[in-house]
Amino acid sequence: MERYNIAYSSVFARPGAWRPPHGEDGLSLAIGFFDGVHLGHAEVIREAVRTGLARGLRPAVLTFDPHPRLVLGRDPERVRVLTPLEDKIRLLEELGVRLVYVIQFDRAFAGVPAERFVRELLLPMGVRTAVVGFDFRFGCGGAGDAETLRTAGDGRIDVRVIRPVTADGVKTGSSEIRERLEAGDCEGAARMLGRPYEFRGVVVAGDGRGRQIGFPTANLSLSHPYVLPRSGVYAVIARFAGESPDRPLPGVMNVGVRPTFAGGDGAPRVEVHLFDFSGDLYGREMIVSLRHFLRPEQPFPSVQALVGQIGRDAERARALLQGSLSRQEP
Repeated sequence: MERYNIAYSSVFARPGAWRPPHGEDGLSLAIGFFDGVHLGHAEVIREAVRTGLARGLRPAVLTFDPHPRLVLGRDPERVRVLTPLEDKIRLLEELGVRLVYVIQFDRAFAGVPAERFVRELLLPMGVRTAVVGFDFRFGCGGAGDAETLRTAGDGRIDVRVIRPVTADGVKTGSSEIRERLEAGDCEGAARMLGRPYEFRGVVVAGDGRGRQIGFPTANLSLSHPYVLPRSGVYAVIARFAGESPDRPLPGVMNVGVRPTFAGGDGAPRVEVHLFDFSGDLYGREMIVSLRHFLRPEQPFPSVQALVGQIGRDAERARALLQGSLSRQEP
């Protein structure tokens, strides 16, 4: 995978001076933020790949980082993403993309007019085909659309617009996926993503309560500002970064503030109990795949009542995950 970062200063601050790092090869380019790389995004990207192969063009993707709302929003601390950049690039590569351009989104870039974006960036890049989603907008104030691409490209860019892709009879979209996760509907989110929702984090030391009550947990410090699902208990399948996905680790996860125990700062925690696992986890990066919502987080009258419920959660999770694990066996 070839990846190039593009800054405002390298293109728009010095008009006419920028040259694409890959030369002037013709590109079949998918353009978008692609948060989630869901089924709709995948169709845009696959069309760019198909067209590139058919026309002798290099399939490529142009995306943006960080999320525009982190730069332009009023409350950037609350902005959460489905797929941080490194996760996104991995998914793009799985879809057949071999060349990715990452626009460094800042306030200066946000002020670039749509026509200038086409004439000073896309045309010098050698874009011959641009593939976008049906609701694609770009340029200052989101004033540009697919027709802007055509007109500003002076007929040199073949623009293809991909129609909406539906799941469960609903248009697939990043906002809809967030809503499903925030409602605990991880199966519905997975149908829109085309895969279970995943996030990753590093295992850090906790207060040891899980071990004290017989259910040791891995406390995750998330590596990015991921969208978190609804507070509650989930059946999950985990793996460690760098290890084969053919060695899944089933377990249960709690997301929330642990209301049975006093203290804490009220910030949500992510804790994973792995079934039938022993070993040192501290400092290891864990990838968690969300499979089934078991129940909302709730206070218990005693630690003993909590332990009993965790045991029932674990039994139910094992039963639900059995099908997923058998499908992963060779």
